[in-house]
Amino acid sequence: MQVTREDISPCLASLEIQIEPGQYAASLTKARAELGSRTEVPGFRRGKAPMHVLERYLDPERVTNLANDHAMADALEEVFKEQETDLWDDPSVEVLECSPESGLKFKALLQFPPKVELGQYVGLDVERVARPVTDDLIDGEIDRLLREHTTLEPKEDAVEDGDYVFVGIQELDDEGAPQGDQGHNAAVIGENVPDFDANITGMKAGETKRFDISYPEDWADTERAGKTTHVDVSVTQAYRQVRPELTDEFVKTLGDYESVEALRSEIASSAARAFAQLADDQVENDILRQIVEGSQVHYPPQLHQRETARRAREILHDLEHRGRTFQQYLEDLQMTEEQFREMLQRRADNEIRVGLVLGEIADKENIEVSEEEIDEQIERFRSAQAEPSEDMMDFVQSPDARSMFARRRRTAKTLEFLRAASNITEVTRAPEEAAGGSDSEGEDKEA
Repeated sequence: MQVTREDISPCLASLEIQIEPGQYAASLTKARAELGSRTEVPGFRRGKAPMHVLERYLDPERVTNLANDHAMADALEEVFKEQETDLWDDPSVEVLECSPESGLKFKALLQFPPKVELGQYVGLDVERVARPVTDDLIDGEIDRLLREHTTLEPKEDAVEDGDYVFVGIQELDDEGAPQGDQGHNAAVIGENVPDFDANITGMKAGETKRFDISYPEDWADTERAGKTTHVDVSVTQAYRQVRPELTDEFVKTLGDYESVEALRSEIASSAARAFAQLADDQVENDILRQIVEGSQVHYPPQLHQRETARRAREILHDLEHRGRTFQQYLEDLQMTEEQFREMLQRRADNEIRVGLVLGEIADKENIEVSEEEIDEQIERFRSAQAEPSEDMMDFVQSPDARSMFARRRRTAKTLEFLRAASNITEVTRAPEEAAGGSDSEGEDKEA
């Protein structure tokens, strides 16, 4: 038997193995005997027919396939004994050539466990960026609340900027004849194509007007971008937006607030908590980014394929649960299917690298999770469930659930260790500066 090995990467190698005709002939004989023991031959008890008779009743393709399976398994077992190979998964095999005259030549792809060579992971310099809670931010949130509670009041006078209108739009060809069916839309004047807003302003409910709409070159609807459309537009209904006054009485209707100042204080406190969490997340992401970039991380390709497939299944399951299609999801993301696939693969690669690095650090620092800690995590999970189902309660007691909670707790403890071992400097930046720098692909962390 001849064996040629090519190391493709630290976690991937290819073997090309040639089995000589004599050894392959033994595998063919073994395959015929095994199939013959299950084959009915007229005039003979099962398994007792002579080989020269039995061969007329055997499928040659089945014989070859079974012989190849036996020969490849025996050859790989022999190779692994000699090389003491530690495999991450079963080899994938491909038959290159086989015949009684030439023997069997096949290729085996071997995948080995992940390998991590850690770089620096203690004493890292990291900035914790604090985002200040400004009056402008609080005013913006109050403005949003006022807009949410704005009511509509029918109006008969001329439409003005900020009014809410329902319109019928009939597109026309160059001769002024109707083109297609009439469309119906709702719009806020001042938030549309300038030609539309300018022509609707001054109209009243029940009036119709013919005009042209020129769409900008960068218009979202690419079929209309840079083009001019002839239209007849009818204002069917017009409403004045009535914005509530910001008073103590109004804010009492929003919740447990006694005054405008109490509402402003709650908004400020809520924003401060959110900004603090954002700052902590960015610190964590920066620490992980530096560690991953400074480490050598190798893993078998199939691990990446499995993780990408897992993420895709989760997304599709969530879309099905929400009654949405994959195409709608792509439109929301403004991505093509190819762009989505590339994003998924990048995030899967990041999750694997972060997880392997965290696991290696946890092993090196002897970070472990006790049974009491697992029990505490399970109890917290139970307490957070409003009405836990019986199946959920059964699951949290299962070995798989305990392993899951143990992994999560070990990850959390490893991240706590890394934060404590880093040099974190507090800095304050303007809101627009502090809002950046978040690494959305650094969010997958499990040791």
